Amino acid sequence: MEKGFYFFAETAMMKMPLIETGKIEEGRIFTIKLAERGKLEITQNQDSASKMMLKEIMKYKIYQDCDREIDRLFYHSHNGFEISMILSGEGWYFAEGRAIKVQAGSVIVFNSLVPHAWKANSDNPPIQKTFTFYHRLFLESELAQRESQLIKDYLQLLTVLDLHGEEARQSCKLLEMMYQEFENKQSGYRESIKHLLLSFFICSMRVSMKKYKKETVRKNVPNVQLETAVQYIKTHFHLNITLEDVSKEVYMHPNYFSASFKKQYGASFVEYTNALKIAMAIELMESTDLSIQEVASQCGFSSLSNFYRVFKGRYGSSPAKYIKQR
Repeated sequence: MEKGFYFFAETAMMKMPLIETGKIEEGRIFTIKLAERGKLEITQNQDSASKMMLKEIMKYKIYQDCDREIDRLFYHSHNGFEISMILSGEGWYFAEGRAIKVQAGSVIVFNSLVPHAWKANSDNPPIQKTFTFYHRLFLESELAQRESQLIKDYLQLLTVLDLHGEEARQSCKLLEMMYQEFENKQSGYRESIKHLLLSFFICSMRVSMKKYKKETVRKNVPNVQLETAVQYIKTHFHLNITLEDVSKEVYMHPNYFSASFKKQYGASFVEYTNALKIAMAIELMESTDLSIQEVASQCGFSSLSNFYRVFKGRYGSSPAKYIKQR
């Protein structure tokens, strides 16, 4: 990603899962990364962000619209926003309690931090154009205030959106133009991508309102206030929010909110927000040329020393050394 632009597009094949995980069980959380060409490194992970993702996955015992075996799925999530346009082939995405079949012409949209998995048709794996961007940073830096607020209001409600056939046709045209702008990088391409992305969201917003008016898939949430708090944290953690900010947002006393949050999710408010900040920092360090100071600021750390302290506490090394070793 370019410095300050936070937008990236690429064409890739949806591969068969490189690692088949067993049925997800409490305490079995793994981080998987490419160690060298063709080899993966797997380490057990108990950090707060991973525990939270596990909690969200475990809300679903079955997947709607699925007629196949799904006991082996590799879940992951991104700090960035992800849009995939399927060019050819067939496969399945699994997210938010739904099994979504995709094929040529399908568009699937994942909001940030939404756990999802996939299965590709081994005989005809999907080829897709994928667009990723840090929507918090992109919206704040690239869009005018009115435009930004329009999209923010929509993204507060969106977790996963899938479009197919005729309903995806206009979206595909916009995404194709966006891809060409990113590839060619002619004069004014940033402004063009910005307006195309805005048009894409307005288009998808209209379709999704009509699409989910009849039927909306919702998870079984035991505590609506805590669920609302988590969504708020995911959207605002980079703004250095406090426990008091969040508890006020959901009309709970700070002490009660703190205790309830840790009981429900197995992590304190500070542990969870720091995990999100560090995860985002790693992605920014790997995908942009931002300085360490800029990364710390963009991720919501109050100071560079605080960033170093939290990072070293989690990974036992400085940010620069950690990235060099990955």
